[in-house]
Amino acid sequence: MERKIKKNKYEGSIKNKIVGNYLFVFIISILIFELFLMYSVRYYYYSTAEGLLRSQAKYSRELYMSYLSDNSLEQAILEDRDQYYRHNKSQVQVLDNSGRVLLDNLGTSNIGEIIDSEDVNLAKNNQEGRSIYIPSYSDYNVMAYSMPLYNRTEQVGIIRLITSLNKIDQIIVRRNYIFVIFGVVLTAAMIIVTFFIANSIVKPINELTDVASQLAEGKFNIRADESSNDEIGKLASTMNFITDNINKKEQLKNDFISSISHELRTPLTSIKGWAITLQDEVEEGSLLKDGLSIIEKESDRLKIMVDELLDFSRFTAGRIELSKEDTNFTNLVKSIYKQLMPRAKKSGIDMILNYDSESIHAVIDRNRIRQVMINLLDNSLKFTENEGVIITNIFEKDENVVAEVIDTGIGIDSEEIALITGKFYKGKNSNSHTGLGLSICEEIVKLHGGNMVIESKINEGTKIAVILPKGDLDEEIN
Repeated sequence: MERKIKKNKYEGSIKNKIVGNYLFVFIISILIFELFLMYSVRYYYYSTAEGLLRSQAKYSRELYMSYLSDNSLEQAILEDRDQYYRHNKSQVQVLDNSGRVLLDNLGTSNIGEIIDSEDVNLAKNNQEGRSIYIPSYSDYNVMAYSMPLYNRTEQVGIIRLITSLNKIDQIIVRRNYIFVIFGVVLTAAMIIVTFFIANSIVKPINELTDVASQLAEGKFNIRADESSNDEIGKLASTMNFITDNINKKEQLKNDFISSISHELRTPLTSIKGWAITLQDEVEEGSLLKDGLSIIEKESDRLKIMVDELLDFSRFTAGRIELSKEDTNFTNLVKSIYKQLMPRAKKSGIDMILNYDSESIHAVIDRNRIRQVMINLLDNSLKFTENEGVIITNIFEKDENVVAEVIDTGIGIDSEEIALITGKFYKGKNSNSHTGLGLSICEEIVKLHGGNMVIESKINEGTKIAVILPKGDLDEEIN
């Protein structure tokens, strides 16, 4: 079964946070800056327009005070009305102190009406004022500037100048459009730069994460890149130091297991041999005969444990070399069934073998795959009760040979499925000798370029599928 380190659901979150935070600060800054620019442009153009209106209104007021103040406002308008707008390009209105329009150089319907706008109300109170609005005779904003008119002693009326803001607003919109384009381009450039910055920070972290994941899977030959002269480089150096220590301890452990396993095989062979020999010398049914039989069986059990330990030592040390050859997979499993059938009948278990063809071939190490299938079927026999069923299906799928071992045994807890191929893991209900059987099977299948898939439910049974590439015999020989 393929066991992989589960990817954290927040994978890549550091990069996202860096990009997100940088962009958030940058976009807020750009927005503030652009709003400031837009306000400044509008303020500049509107202030310029206001200044022009003020100058023109002041000129008209000075003109009235210098030449027309001896007459009443109404008389001055009747006699010299063009004096108020002769030099003005703006709309000119003259109002009395109540805000009633006495003169409008455009001849609008405002004549005779009382205007109650902010600028006029300020001018009534001897102040200058400005207001912006859309008049009834136009679709665009206009700016009105009002200023009190004086004779030599008192305020006699109001001079009011009005100008269209249409062209100014168009200029402001064009400027704002440029600012928006500039902001978008700058933001796009910042996104690219931020991603480069984030990648430069996150990439070495991701590489260390990959190294850590491989270390967690037992690949202790992996090395982290120590080239950077920063905290990442120091962390990589620390990881390599830890890996070196683990490798040394793994090597000591494997050497010890290999050595002790070899040392155990010779005395075990002698013990079993003498147990068999002495059984022929004692009477049937005697206590000594039973004891010698137990010694023989336990010797066989110890031999299996020693063999598993030796295989484990070889696999972890990488000293296993496959001897592949073109193999009739159907015949291989048939021979295993013949070997295990007596045991199954004795336990009252029905063993069924299904196959698509008598000749399903694959390029494999025959002995090692035989070891895998025996181990899987042996486990099924251990954990399947009397009158249970074990079914083996052999078939070809795509470019693979698939062997499924399905039993009606006690099953495996869902929490244990990802753990049972781990080294020395026996599980809650295991009768395993060392907890290495499935781990060794998985390693053998992986060496063939295949994989194991385990499915199980408590009290319903287990299904283990071994998927092996058919391989190419010519390729393997070359």
